Amino acid sequence: MAQRLGSVDATVPFSESVDQTRVPTPNNFIIESHRPTLFDTPFHHHTSVEVNFLQNCHLDYSFSGQVAKLKANRLVVFWGAAPHKVTDVYGEGRITNIYLSLGQFVRWGLPSDLVKAILSGEVIASRNDDPLDALLINRIYNEKHLEQPPWRRTHLAEIETRLRRLALEGWSTLISSPSRGNGFSVRSTTMQEVESMLRFISENFTLPINVKDIAAASSLSPARAGQVFRDVLTVSIKKHLTRTRLSHARMLLVETEAKVSSVALDSGFASLSAFYEAFTKEHKQSPAEYRRQSQRSNPFLAFHAQP
Repeated sequence: MAQRLGSVDATVPFSESVDQTRVPTPNNFIIESHRPTLFDTPFHHHTSVEVNFLQNCHLDYSFSGQVAKLKANRLVVFWGAAPHKVTDVYGEGRITNIYLSLGQFVRWGLPSDLVKAILSGEVIASRNDDPLDALLINRIYNEKHLEQPPWRRTHLAEIETRLRRLALEGWSTLISSPSRGNGFSVRSTTMQEVESMLRFISENFTLPINVKDIAAASSLSPARAGQVFRDVLTVSIKKHLTRTRLSHARMLLVETEAKVSSVALDSGFASLSAFYEAFTKEHKQSPAEYRRQSQRSNPFLAFHAQP
């Protein structure tokens, strides 16, 4: 039987339980697999989006006092900002946890209904068993030692594609909204502010926007907006804006034949030199080199790139 929780803030201060070990580095992810057990700490939380997959067992998860029942062979997705803990485990199977940075999750440009559900605090799950999910999750876990950038990009692409399929297929909502009356409401306001800034960036990054414009989208001062954004995403507003523009630029470099100068301007960079500086700093190679490497590694693109 699931444990009943009182106020999480009465148990342990929220700010003292932020789990920084569950926040992946840029363009990366964290994956773990183990036999699920009850948490040693009263609860924990982190700023990553978490994807869980149970095999041969199921469990009860408490999110700020609300209980979600996780079934075997179903993908479960939620934003780890809400305090959560395992309260009951049934069976002796395994759980695989994938942690994605919130910035990565947003930069993918997934269907808005799915993004809104996760950022509003919902806990969602795939509706049906899909034998391919176990194959996918197990393969990614078994290949976690392959840390070279091409492998990491491939694994991230596979995770992204599965989430896109989840959005198309529809999902079951295990928890519809964060629990109220337990200290979560203030933090929910902070999440809404960050969500407003993320949405403004995703809709306007190709335009000449700056930190002041982004802060205004959440009705905050630039200083306060920067602090809130960094507290939740562990990255500055300016850095996230640059990464969003670079993500779009990579897509244009690989999927179009546009000149590099056009890619730079179409991705929101003020000048070609600014684009080159940001791109080489992030990827350790020039945009042209990145394009050539991507074409060589993709036979389809290489064929169509021939004169």
